[in-house]
This record gives sequence, structure tokens and C-alpha cells, in this order.
Amino acid sequence: MEYIIRGLTFALIPLIVSGILSFLRQKKQPKKGKVYLPKFFIIFGSICSVIFLIPTFICAFSDEPLWITIGFLLFSMLPASLIVAFINCRISYDEDGFTAKNFFGIKRHFTYDQITGIKENMHETYLYMGKHRIMIDEFAEGGWEFIVFAHWKHRKLHHNRLIPKIQNSKDIFNGNIESPGEFIFGFILMGIVGISVLIFTICFTFLPNSPNTSTEHQVVFQSFHTENNQLILQTTDGQIYKIKSADKLQKESITFVCDGKTTVTVYAKQYNSEENGVYHSVQALTSNGEDILTFEETSRLKRQENYPIFILGLIILSPLLAVILGTIIVGRNPIKYSPKTIKMFFKPEYVKNYSEIVRQYKLRKRK
Repeated sequence: MEYIIRGLTFALIPLIVSGILSFLRQKKQPKKGKVYLPKFFIIFGSICSVIFLIPTFICAFSDEPLWITIGFLLFSMLPASLIVAFINCRISYDEDGFTAKNFFGIKRHFTYDQITGIKENMHETYLYMGKHRIMIDEFAEGGWEFIVFAHWKHRKLHHNRLIPKIQNSKDIFNGNIESPGEFIFGFILMGIVGISVLIFTICFTFLPNSPNTSTEHQVVFQSFHTENNQLILQTTDGQIYKIKSADKLQKESITFVCDGKTTVTVYAKQYNSEENGVYHSVQALTSNGEDILTFEETSRLKRQENYPIFILGLIILSPLLAVILGTIIVGRNPIKYSPKTIKMFFKPEYVKNYSEIVRQYKLRKRK
């Protein structure tokens, strides 16, 4: 009997030691920490924004077509959203409470006793403190640990009661869509891009030329020729001046001053392109107090030239607005629409009770 007891003792010792070591190696509940998005967001967003902003400004202040500038502007704004997300996700917490800092640097401090609800979506979790709420993104470093710690502290303060779950908070989709914040953010981003493009197009098309937008030059023209609907004038010192829409100008007046003797006052902008080198875009031209080309004339010609681009911009923005409205309309009451229509705007996993919606749709078709 004694040998049996000794044998069991020796057999249990490794198990006891293993259990103690496992307990010591257990991940301890964090007492404090921070929640933030990985630095990859701001690094990647900053690099990509700068990459596309540089050609945006170059094209905006050169003689490149407007659609190229708009294209670079759109691409620069997309990665900028990563920078906004990084700055807007900063939470620090400890035993006493937690502090959330938003995009504008405003800090709000909360205690765990103030938590009134939690809403868990597909890609983010929201903690509610009365009228205030904070978002913990699924990619946030330390986000899961903070949520676990908040649950633990709340149960400790409220006699082991869980944080109330918020299931059907009212939003633009009437609670029918998972993660509505993602779609709202997308709508805001598309709206900013659309309005920016519209304002830029309006300014580019309708902003009149004036002495404030150009530089005055005293030059003498010795020759000119027409090229690609432009009038190319060369001065006696070899500088190039260009007048757009030359077919609409009185070429006789231009011929009169291109004699290599007459001093002409020119208001122009200087551009530098790889294809054409350094040249001046003429906005007004006078000689001996007589107007040869006025600011009003070049402004009118600019409007005529860019008006089709303005219309094209409106045509492009119209489908964007239609997508936003269609997404909201279908999302507010998806049961009214067919599964194919729903899939045009949402992935099935984003639609709550999607399988039930499909079932009811099939029943309606049978009737």
C-alpha cells in the first residue's frame, strides 16, 4: 500500500508543477493600455496622398487638361481617409476610466460606471456613454483587450451585470444594415470628393481672367503662327506667348503688332511643361492704349472651351448621387426589394436577416 501511495505521489507531482507553471504563464488581465490604429494607416495614407497631390498641383497650375487634375485629386483624397481614421482612433484606459481623443484633439474622459450600452458590428464596436459614444475599429491595436477590460470593470461595478447590448439603434438604414457607420463615412467621403470636384470645375470654368491673375509684360513680337487652334507668338528675344482659341480672334490685329517694332503690353501666366517648355498663356493684350485682346474676351473663350468639361463633371456626379440615394432607399427597407436589387448595393452579410428576406421574396413570387 505504501508503494502505491508513493507511486501516485510521484505521478501527480509533474501534473501539479505543470498546472502551477500554466497558471503563472497565463495572460494577465491588463490594468491599463492604449487603443490605436497601426502606424501603417498614417504612413501609407500620407505617402499615397503626397504621391497624388504633387501631380495635382502641378497640373492645376499648368496648361494640362482639367480632367487630369481632377483624376489626381480624387486619388489623393482616398488614402487621406486612412489618415483621418488614424487620428480619430485614440483611446487610453486604466483602472479609473478611459479617455477618448477625437480628430480635433478634444479629449473626453469617462468612467466604466458611465457605460450605458455596447453595439457590436461586423468591423467595429461602439461603447455608449449616454449621448456620447466611441468606436473601436477591428484593426485597432489593443482594441479587443480594452473591450474585455471594459466588460470586466462594468460587471465588477454593477453586481456582475453585463453591459446592455444595443441592437436596433435608429440610423439612416432603420437598423437593417450592419456597420452603418462604414456606409455613412463612404457617403461623406464621396460627398466631399464630389463637391470638391464641382467647386474646382466651376472655378476653373467660370472664374474670370483679370490683372490679379496674370503678370504684365512689355514685349515686341516678331512672328506668329497657328498651331492646334492656338496662336503662337514669338518675341524678339525668343520668348513664346500662346493665345487659345485663335480662330475666334481678329488675326489682322495680331498681324499688325507682329512687326518686330511695336511694343505690346501683355498680361499673361507663365507655364513650364516637358512637352512645350517655358511659355506664357496670354490673357489680355494692348498696344498704344488700344485693346487687341481683352480679359472679358479670353474669359468668354475659356468658358466656351471648358463648358463641355463642366457638363461632363455634372454627368459623372449624377450617378454618384444616384448610388448614394439608392443605397439609402434600399437599406431603409430591404424586404421590399429582390435579392438581386439588394446585392447591387450591399453584400448579403451586411444585411440583417438576409436569409429571411430571401425566403419571403420567394414566397411572394409563388403567389
